[in-house]
Amino acid sequence: MGSTTPVVVNAWATEYGKVVVEGSDGVRYHADLSSLSSVYCYPESATAWQKVSVDTYGLALVWPTRFEVHVDQVVGLAYKQEPIVETA
Repeated sequence: MGSTTPVVVNAWATEYGKVVVEGSDGVRYHADLSSLSSVYCYPESATAWQKVSVDTYGLALVWPTRFEVHVDQVVGLAYKQEPIVETA
């Protein structure tokens, strides 16, 4: 069996189609979600893409267009993972 699904602590868009998610597991995930662009409610512009937010339970990213991506999908599509380093 694998590990449990992390809860999203923080998330932001970096460029159109890409997000960064900080998980409760202490890992920062960089993911390219452009492979999901054929979904009808995928945000159509960089401006719309920037309006990402974390759902109430911390289990998904959501956009005003009603596009939603579960944290497991973000982890699966991550091209880079790094530990979150606390700064003083």
